[in-house]
Amino acid sequence: MSISRQGEKKAHLRDQRTAQRFGLALHLTVEGDEGATHDISATGLYFASEVAYVPGQTITMVLEFPGVSGTRQLGCEAEVVRVTPVGRGFNVAVRLLTPLFSES
Repeated sequence: MSISRQGEKKAHLRDQRTAQRFGLALHLTVEGDEGATHDISATGLYFASEVAYVPGQTITMVLEFPGVSGTRQLGCEAEVVRVTPVGRGFNVAVRLLTPLFSES
C-alpha cells in the first residue's frame, strides 16, 4: 500500500512542474561551495551538493555552460524547495527567482 502511495505522490509532483526538465550535468558554485546539476528547467534545477541547504532559503548560484569559445558563467538567485540526503551529500531542488537567460 505504501508503494502505491509513493508512486501517486511522485506522479502528483511531476504534474505540478510548470516546465520540462532536461538532464544536464553542469558545474555550479553556490555561495562558494561547488556542486553539479542533475537536471535543469526554465523555472528551476536539481543539483548535488555537500551542503545541507534549508528549504525556503534564498541562494545565489553561478552555473558554468561549456561552449566552443570557452565556458560562460551565468548567475542567478534561487529558493531552496527540497533537500534530500544522499550518501555523504545532498540533492537540492531549487526554484529560480531570476532567469538564467534574458529575453533580449
